[in-house]
Amino acid sequence: MACYPRVPYPAMSGVNEQMIGWTRVGNLPAIAVLLDSADPAELPTYGDTPLHIAINNHYSDIARFLISRGFDVNQKGCESYGAVCLPPLHLAGMANSPELIDLLLDAGADASQDDVSAAGFCCTQLGQLGEEGRPHTAFMTAAFWGCEAAVQRFIERLQPAGLIAAGEWPDAVIAASLFRHPKTLACLFPLADAALNQEYDTYHGMEPRLPEVSWQDGIQVFRLLLDNGARPNLFPRMSVCRSGNGNPPEPIILPTIDTSMGMDMIQMLLDHGVELPDCPAARGEEGKGMSLFARSVRNGHPDIVHFFFDRGGVDINEQILPTWNWSGGTLLHIAAGNGRLETVQFLLNHGADPLATDPNGWLPLHRACEGRHFEVIELLWPLSETISSDLANYRTTDGTTAFHLANCWQSSVYEEEAEVEVVSLRLLHLFKQKGADLSSLDRSGRSLLHHTLPRNQENHQWFCRLIEEGAQLLPNAHRQTELHLAVSFIHRYRACVDFLLAHGAGKDINTQDNKGRTPLYMYIETHYHNPASQLGGHIRGEHIELLLRARADPDIRAASGQSARELATSKGLIYDVEIGSIASDARGTK
Repeated sequence: MACYPRVPYPAMSGVNEQMIGWTRVGNLPAIAVLLDSADPAELPTYGDTPLHIAINNHYSDIARFLISRGFDVNQKGCESYGAVCLPPLHLAGMANSPELIDLLLDAGADASQDDVSAAGFCCTQLGQLGEEGRPHTAFMTAAFWGCEAAVQRFIERLQPAGLIAAGEWPDAVIAASLFRHPKTLACLFPLADAALNQEYDTYHGMEPRLPEVSWQDGIQVFRLLLDNGARPNLFPRMSVCRSGNGNPPEPIILPTIDTSMGMDMIQMLLDHGVELPDCPAARGEEGKGMSLFARSVRNGHPDIVHFFFDRGGVDINEQILPTWNWSGGTLLHIAAGNGRLETVQFLLNHGADPLATDPNGWLPLHRACEGRHFEVIELLWPLSETISSDLANYRTTDGTTAFHLANCWQSSVYEEEAEVEVVSLRLLHLFKQKGADLSSLDRSGRSLLHHTLPRNQENHQWFCRLIEEGAQLLPNAHRQTELHLAVSFIHRYRACVDFLLAHGAGKDINTQDNKGRTPLYMYIETHYHNPASQLGGHIRGEHIELLLRARADPDIRAASGQSARELATSKGLIYDVEIGSIASDARGTK
């Protein structure tokens, strides 16, 4: 049988959808056929058209053809969230295509158009345009995305005619600086003198999402900005790319210390006379009251830590105030939590107190355990033992232990995350050696085994390994056994209940929790009876039979006064133990 390629659009599509489909696959003849036979009234006047798709896919020949057939070069199309806000010229800038930019401008595209929908959604800001925000033109959008070829072509085409407004230059410089696009910035600077005379700092707040990726670009951006007259000690009034959320501006040195992966940027700022306040005000609560040395410890890079330590006047046991995402503590708490072994050793060598506690009673050791930083735990353990003769099981003020914080139960079924299980075993062996109670309950009332119930085949081996290491099947804080917990999701993980029963959980088949419920009672209570339902939460005879075969007693009464058999009857279900079948009465579902 002959095999034909599928049409690139859904059945029952209109003319526009069909043309968009053929445009995606670059089939110009098919588009021409559709246009020749189409009624002009069928062509779209709102939202995406084949022209937008051609530009997105760099099909300049199709774009040229569509423009020649009358498609509007100023009609806004959809961005990724569905808002209709992107004109074709913006798309050409984002595509970094000088050819498409020339094509659109020659066809009458309006370079002053913005990227805001009729409802006020701004594409560049990915949200509603705020009072202080400004929409982006195609030129500014190209700078925002670091499309240097597009930026250069916009400058060549628009600047001689005065079509780049004065306010666009500083905004373009801010965007290129903020997202670390050195090539784009180099295109802007020869003609962007206006940007250097603004009352706000053009590179303030440069905090890349992935500093390890953009670090080298960031160094180039810093150098370009400083070489072109940027002033390190000037505070910004506003930024179209980043909101201060009502907080006061902060000195540029603070985000630079926070995000640097070496001394390069800091040294550049120092060479240009940046001021180093002793205890600067931070933009948000996170860094309120922190010294520059404390920030360097939070960063953790050895060169930065040594530099700010050598300036002198540091408090090696400086206390950091609690915030919404930090419970407080000393510099050693910060370094231990970040897993910076060299920084932890440096602080200890200069007098940091390993027995200092935060408001929750946590030692720096507890922070290291929470982060699962094995080498730091090994370093701090002997220094922390004086606080308790049983440090492995020592409960802090908030009821946790170092063992529970380390999450030794963590594993992964993915090969690329095999290291997770390796670290868990190393930690488990360490705590076992230190005398930790492997079956103890954490502050949520769960044990190691409760956290790692074998919901699927991949987890079985890991669960068995934990039992081999010494973890025991025990009830949680509500006196619920692993079997209680497993039957509540048996409709999704039947293999978990089978596995538990095969590995000794049958001894708990009639154990009652603090409400007197057995696993059988809990199964019936957490599921519903509807014979017509095919959904997973429906009570099934095979599940009841599995528990009864394990010698579940259906007549044990819970604190409610009902037995499992009576509860089932109240839901309209009658299970005949002798013949192993379910019957229903006429009372419907519950």
